[in-house]
Amino acid sequence: MIKLKKLDIYIIRLFIAPFLVIFFSILFIFIVQFFWSKMNDLTGIDVHIFIILKFIFYFGISIIPSVIPITILLTSIMTYGNISENKELLAIKSSGISLFRIMIPILWITLILSICLYFFSDYSIPHAKKKTKELGYKISIANPSWRLREGFFVNIFPNFFIKIDEISGKNKNILKNVYIFSYEKDLKINTIFAKSGILIPEKSNLKIKLIKGLFYRDIPFYRKKYSYYLIYFDTLIQYLKTPFIEEKIDDNETYYTLNTKKLIQKIHSIKKENFLLHHQFKSNKKFLQKRKIYLSKHQFELQKRFTFPFTCMIMFFTGASLGAMIQKGGVGPPTLVAIVIFLFYHTLLTITQNKGESAVIYPWISAWIPNFTLLPISIWITYKTVMDDFFI
Repeated sequence: MIKLKKLDIYIIRLFIAPFLVIFFSILFIFIVQFFWSKMNDLTGIDVHIFIILKFIFYFGISIIPSVIPITILLTSIMTYGNISENKELLAIKSSGISLFRIMIPILWITLILSICLYFFSDYSIPHAKKKTKELGYKISIANPSWRLREGFFVNIFPNFFIKIDEISGKNKNILKNVYIFSYEKDLKINTIFAKSGILIPEKSNLKIKLIKGLFYRDIPFYRKKYSYYLIYFDTLIQYLKTPFIEEKIDDNETYYTLNTKKLIQKIHSIKKENFLLHHQFKSNKKFLQKRKIYLSKHQFELQKRFTFPFTCMIMFFTGASLGAMIQKGGVGPPTLVAIVIFLFYHTLLTITQNKGESAVIYPWISAWIPNFTLLPISIWITYKTVMDDFFI
């Protein structure tokens, strides 16, 4: 018994140090990769360094669920690979202790990490994502052109899309051929086209001065009739109040900023709304499909809260078994194997997430497909390794 306790402590010590090093290394790589992709946008913008540091901090928190599984996989391969490479695994087996028995201490750690990851994803990450969103708006307002792209529609604020053919000027605030599309809660749809425009940032608003264009408002099913109106203008000032300054920030929460309880309530609410709207807008299939996609995004996010902890367990068993089988520790073949497995998982998750959120596949099925795919592989590898079939 004392010998087993010492063995458990030894294996835990072998696991903990690499886990922390790998976790912070991968987290750093993810953050650097994100900001490298945004380097052109961030260069030369007039934003206080404190806001950027807060943005990095909250972004780092929000990607932890993606970092933990690959960290567990890589650390498990390295830990059990080291034990196997140094012939310690052979000596342990010779004394009558099975491979599965020496997996148990790390299995407990993984189980605790998985449970913590769920609660962390449910409480801390929604808050972090909300803060990231608010800081993103602050940066956008301080530098309105930051999110604009020539020739593409960009969703700057909720329910507000803008496309500019050409952006010029010292502060990138002179616009040519401006297209604006926005919609309101009562289903009124506004479309604006202007030959030119000027971005004017203010403390609590974004002001766009539009020159020579037209304003079109589409009011579907007003008093059970379709109506619209069209106005030509020489000058039009478009004011946009930033959501993060409004008192009721909760009204602008998106599905990834809600905890499990709020997500479930929101899903029930959307289902009721969709049921009522289905009868009112039977002929408007595009609108009903958008409502279905809106519901699917919430449902997928809810399922994702439960899939990541389960993924951690799969990654542990896969990594520990492969490490014992490969019989190599350190950074080399184990790292390559871990990267291949994680890329397969991440690619599958990306594909199924796109299908689930666009309502092509049921969200609960699409969220679990990556785990259901890896689970039998993990069970098979673990069984073969524990039974020494690979070595025979």
